[in-house]
Amino acid sequence: MAGIDIAVEISAPEPVYEQIVRQIHDAVNAGRLKPGAPLPTVRQLAGDLSLNRNTVARAYKTLEDQGVILTAGRKGTFVRQDATREVARLKVNRAQRAMRHVVERLMVDGMSRDEISDIFRQALRARGSKG
Repeated sequence: MAGIDIAVEISAPEPVYEQIVRQIHDAVNAGRLKPGAPLPTVRQLAGDLSLNRNTVARAYKTLEDQGVILTAGRKGTFVRQDATREVARLKVNRAQRAMRHVVERLMVDGMSRDEISDIFRQALRARGSKG
């Protein structure tokens, strides 16, 4: 596929369709897949990756539901014009969910908001010193 090479690892803990979704997100985010860029057909990508067509169809359906791609019938499947914004929005939403989960767990463990804030700032400082 122009602009992106998708590779899946069947034995990975991440489901194959999610690997495809993630790699297309990454390619959109990095600018390797530009708005309007065509994607291979479900049949073609399934054949290229030696996967069941239903697996690729599930990945494409997920991407379409997320507003990242648009399927235009016989014309093909394309990266949507606002795909970069949608991928960024999805990334922020995932980060917010993860942070809410961590904060909730720490509060259940008896930590205060101030303690959690201090730990978060320390983690950011430690990460900042590593690049």
